[in-house]
Amino acid sequence: MKLKLLTMMLVFAMFAVFTGCSQNSGSNAPKDEPTLAPTTEAVDETATEAPPSTAPVDEKIDFKGGTIRIGQWWGMENYLNEEEKEMQRKAEEKYNVKIEYVTVPFAEIQSRIVTTSVAGQPFADIIMIPTEWAIPKMVKEGYLRNIDDLVDMKDPNWNQVMLKNGSYGGKQYSFTDKDNNGNGFYYNKTLIQKFGLEDPYELQEKGEWTWDKFLAMTKAATKDGVFGVTPYDTASSLTLPFIYSNNGSVTKDDQITFEEPEALEAIQFVSDLYNVHKVVGGSFVEGKALFYPGARWVSADFNGSLADDWGYVFFPKGPKATEYVVPITVNMWHLMADVENPKAVMTVWQELYERNPEKGYDGVIRGEEANFRSEEGLNTLRKMLGNGTVMQFFAYDGFQGYFNEAINNIMTGKATPASELARIKPLAQAAIDVTVKK
Repeated sequence: MKLKLLTMMLVFAMFAVFTGCSQNSGSNAPKDEPTLAPTTEAVDETATEAPPSTAPVDEKIDFKGGTIRIGQWWGMENYLNEEEKEMQRKAEEKYNVKIEYVTVPFAEIQSRIVTTSVAGQPFADIIMIPTEWAIPKMVKEGYLRNIDDLVDMKDPNWNQVMLKNGSYGGKQYSFTDKDNNGNGFYYNKTLIQKFGLEDPYELQEKGEWTWDKFLAMTKAATKDGVFGVTPYDTASSLTLPFIYSNNGSVTKDDQITFEEPEALEAIQFVSDLYNVHKVVGGSFVEGKALFYPGARWVSADFNGSLADDWGYVFFPKGPKATEYVVPITVNMWHLMADVENPKAVMTVWQELYERNPEKGYDGVIRGEEANFRSEEGLNTLRKMLGNGTVMQFFAYDGFQGYFNEAINNIMTGKATPASELARIKPLAQAAIDVTVKK
């Protein structure tokens, strides 16, 4: 989809002359200020030749005051901590470069990537987007560049969630400095005490936090206008955690897996919560529901609106699982395909943020101390970091709509899991095929 003609013309016209790594095409960039490409110092041919066993010294990168543009949606420059600001200052000085954060509304990023790339003026060099947007669609369409030949992929500082979920076709496209994704059950500790129930955190720490324990608690709490569990929004937001916590999935490696036994067992379990046990309902923020599924950042919503005390735990283990699972969608960085001197850009990026996984996770926890009310909740979150399982199916155009429709029909008692999933399977498969261009 991208237009390569302009790039080819520039290459032949300029031959060996580098152009800027950043197009400076955004509204905030001066129209008459060129962005210079990084250059390397000339090699001193009179210098003493190093012994063969000595590793070659990296050539010095000099952007000559040019800019690397980093695209995201939340005004990232306003959220950098002091350590990150200092790391950025040192990188800018070391490489004679300016770091510019380009903020684009979340709903506009995909279209902005496409239109600016087709125009030959990508709005940023590195962009943050959900991985399911990138893989496989934007990779297949050629908007993103892999980084395998630009960085040391054996570097132990690379995040494991990134390595597990950010590759496609054997190449790495998504990268990140740390993983900050938690996803589990918030629970009302006040109601736990009121009904004399076991604390889910204590069960979790003993390895005894299971579907059976969860079901018993939700049934015991459903009375007097209180319900055992309430979904985040749609019925799917409650169903998905149980699919993945039973060692199941909706899709895997571009293949449908929602009909496999682990997934079917989970969907039936949630259907029973709705239609047999009738424990789903209420409002968590009003103290009328015992459990509420949510990501890490949801905690900030409770501090001003929920009077009761609350905790945070993993989703309970299903019968087919041996470990607690953290089902997530994940945002990662991606290198635009048309960036000039991509290796130099990636060299700078690696020095902008704390990449040591453990130090990065500690930073996430420090940032959440004001939102989480207990050490137990923070401890749970710390264990979640770096252990996420990405829900791949969000990547496929139209797939989520078909799946949500089926889950809604099941949870309202209009159809059985087996019949409804069989009905949408051809539609879901077509969504996959269209996205990966089969």
